[in-house]
Amino acid sequence: MVRGRGLASLHGALGVFVGLGLLAVAVWVPVQLWPAAGSASGGAAGAPAGVATGVYGRVASPWPASLPLQAPPVAGTQQGKASGAGTGDSLQPAPMKPAAEATPPATTAGGATDAEVHADTDAQTSAQTPAAAACDLLLPRLPGLTRSQCLATRLQASGARSAQGRPLYWRDVRQTTAQPRPHPRLQPVANGTVSSEAVVGGAAVDAAPLRVLVVGAMHGDELTAATLALRWIAMAEAEDVAHEGAHPPAHPTVHWRFVPVLNPDGLLAPKPTRVNASGVDLNRNFPTPGWAQEAPAYWEKRTRKDPRRWPGPEPLSEPESRFLHQQMDQFRPQLVVSIHAPYGVLDFDGPHDPPARLGRLRMDKLGVFPGSLGHYGGLHRGVPVVTIELEHALRMPPDAEVRAMWRDLRQWMNTRLVLDGQGL
Repeated sequence: MVRGRGLASLHGALGVFVGLGLLAVAVWVPVQLWPAAGSASGGAAGAPAGVATGVYGRVASPWPASLPLQAPPVAGTQQGKASGAGTGDSLQPAPMKPAAEATPPATTAGGATDAEVHADTDAQTSAQTPAAAACDLLLPRLPGLTRSQCLATRLQASGARSAQGRPLYWRDVRQTTAQPRPHPRLQPVANGTVSSEAVVGGAAVDAAPLRVLVVGAMHGDELTAATLALRWIAMAEAEDVAHEGAHPPAHPTVHWRFVPVLNPDGLLAPKPTRVNASGVDLNRNFPTPGWAQEAPAYWEKRTRKDPRRWPGPEPLSEPESRFLHQQMDQFRPQLVVSIHAPYGVLDFDGPHDPPARLGRLRMDKLGVFPGSLGHYGGLHRGVPVVTIELEHALRMPPDAEVRAMWRDLRQWMNTRLVLDGQGL
């Protein structure tokens, strides 16, 4: 009997001990798992703002839940620094600079060494040169262009940006010293001969260079347009060097401004698109007379609301078209060359007789469209606009054809724009 009462007491003590243990666990576990009183936003107490927390209040990651999108850096211009480029809060186009400042670095004849032009690609990194950054960005999409050819263009960031914040690159090429150009009204000098210099009222004049703006890839799916503009940069430089000091020069002095890719967002889309990132056809977004009525009506009735040809909500609604419009105002080109594909013809708007051919391409005027660059520049502003339509959007013409188009363009410029007095 005594032994039975002892066992009962032992069982009772064990029960009390087990009960106390279960009570302690019940109190301790929720304290460890459930979050302490957090902030109003639901984060863990004391956690830095923007740091994500776990399901039970523990820190899940040392990084912010969403990192700000960094705009590509703008190097080599004060404009990029002033606009806050390189910071997460600057995805809008950089403010346009005054005309006196919005000038890309120019290359003059003999002004660069072979080492600068043909630098080893391993040494050229995106952090070192704007040209390398441009090539890293664009080259994978461009047919018929090697990396060394791309780097040799020495593109610079203009300070302006696309709708998605990508830099718009440009490049100027001009001769070191202006060579005299013949004037259409040549007058005899004292000895009865006609000088090879421009003569106005018997006085020799050194005319300013002819200003030419070359625009490529306004439509992002016309990849060859960008490559041709880039290839022509090298030809402009080679021509300057070859003709430096020639008397009289084989061609008139030219100040070239190249914008090889006006629509980088369309060109770099997963599938390249004609329109920009906002769905706007940039070649219908220029402020031609009557745009508000004519551009929407043309889009609705003639294109049947083709999304590839939407002119946008208003003229110059896009940063890319505003940038080109700025160049028309500030650079004041005397000729615009707009490169497209794939119709395989030439088009022309504006004064003077158009070129009959450039290489294999023959003149075949395509018409006038509300909001187009040809309509705006050629008809509204009176600046000749040569539109080149290459035969293929994805395959470059042979090198001989690239050179033939350049040669024919330069010959037409010499005979029509200079001898006819356009550039004077």
